[in-house]
Amino acid sequence: ACLAPLYSLEGMHIITVEGIGNCRRGLHPVQERLAEAHGSQCGFCTPGFVMSMYALLRSSKQPPTKEQIEDSLAGNLCRCTGYRPIIDAFGVFAKTDDSLYTASPSESANGKAICPSTGKPCLCRNETDVNGNESSLLSSVKTYLPSSYNEIDGNAYNEKELIFPPELQLRKIMPLRLNGFNGVRWYRPLKLDQLLQLKSCYPEAKLIIGNSEVGVETEFKNAQYGVMISVTHVPELHTLKVEEDGLRIGSAVRLAQLQDFLKKVIAERGSLQTSSCQAILRQLKWFAGTQIRNVASVGGNICTASPISDLNPLWMSTGATFQIIDVNNNVRTTVAKDFFLGYRKVDLKDDEVLLSVILPWTRPFEYVKEFKQAHRRQDDIALVNAGMRVHITEAEGNWIVSDVSIVYGGVAAVPLTAGKTESFLVGKKLDYGLLDEAFNLLKEDIPLAENAPGGMVEFRSSLTLSFFFKFFLYVTHEMNTKGLSEGLDVANMSAIQSYTRPVTTGTQGYELVRQGTAVGQPMVHLSAMLQV
Repeated sequence: ACLAPLYSLEGMHIITVEGIGNCRRGLHPVQERLAEAHGSQCGFCTPGFVMSMYALLRSSKQPPTKEQIEDSLAGNLCRCTGYRPIIDAFGVFAKTDDSLYTASPSESANGKAICPSTGKPCLCRNETDVNGNESSLLSSVKTYLPSSYNEIDGNAYNEKELIFPPELQLRKIMPLRLNGFNGVRWYRPLKLDQLLQLKSCYPEAKLIIGNSEVGVETEFKNAQYGVMISVTHVPELHTLKVEEDGLRIGSAVRLAQLQDFLKKVIAERGSLQTSSCQAILRQLKWFAGTQIRNVASVGGNICTASPISDLNPLWMSTGATFQIIDVNNNVRTTVAKDFFLGYRKVDLKDDEVLLSVILPWTRPFEYVKEFKQAHRRQDDIALVNAGMRVHITEAEGNWIVSDVSIVYGGVAAVPLTAGKTESFLVGKKLDYGLLDEAFNLLKEDIPLAENAPGGMVEFRSSLTLSFFFKFFLYVTHEMNTKGLSEGLDVANMSAIQSYTRPVTTGTQGYELVRQGTAVGQPMVHLSAMLQV
């Protein structure tokens, strides 16, 4: 939201955290759960968490799983709570045991109540006070009923869910020309011809989709662009097609849309032709967060030419080609490996627009693998990333490398191709005997100076070697599954098995305090209902 230009919201229905519920007319169940489960402290991040959860519920056709809930919150940061109470609060909306989130918990076999904090049997309820009267230590907390996915009405929330305004649905979309501060002009064409005409008039104009990069440049780097053209409504740039030679992906396609499309293609065509699709899909899982993937585009990420782009090494290694159109409707094609010329500099003239990406199908015995190492797994930029592809063919009874592509990102101003290593591998049988020489050549192909931007030179250099070793093990294992190679030992198998983090769980331990004092009581703090 902080990066979305006001111009881009024309014709849209904006829902804010105040719009879904408030203290005057009642809180939405999402807000209510977060407040009563102690999911807010300072409150700075709370509206963001509320809206992320609300967006997930409104966009899901089925009740979300706990994994989907956690993924939807990957782009939200909290510095106070440690996330446990937030995850616990929103867990009630997943397919889970709602009784753990009620003020009338189920009882275990031995008659003990189930603690809402830990989900385990305990005696924290119905304790006898010093006067011999039974009372609940949680009596100070408002009754906290479970909320099913289809049941919108909360304890105090009596409003109907917001719908997209009919007047906006019926309204005809029009091209835009808006004037902003300091002479900035904003255009929104509806056809490719209109876009090319604008480009011919304003060659220096900046094309905008999600504004996730340009917004940072203008807000924090003092960049100024006099003319900005939104291409969100140009249908020719939103193409997603399955063709004979591969996939055609429009440059304005959102990354989240690409994820959904790749899942569908992989399910329909199987693994034989879709090794590249699978690698890109796996890499997209760790690309920024849900909020960014919902608005950022394929072409925007390519043309930004960031040295740490997670996708550009994959476009290069998979043999993808870029289709480019100029203002005279002339279309040319360039391979991804030749597109990146220097630091944030690409083979795209001022009068040209990136039209689409062609991702070729993979052949039998062709394997593609993605790699990324960051400080943390989700919503973080890469220290080093890579895309690798190899094609194995049979020759005189041996399976040898006939084609290979190894590309690293995060190690230079542009993604680097390991040319010497590739040449060495072609014609060789992929076995342990070639690793030492391959490692030596990789050090020559991917040098990192001692003062390289980003620091951690030794660690990043080691990553380039470890990524290749993992790729070697991955291909060896894939060939072994077809009975064409020796199997891996247990230690090496651990290097290719991707780690899937289980759903977050947490427990609390605290001393029981008798009633009569607020200290130690699980009371909702006074500002919680206002913060959500």
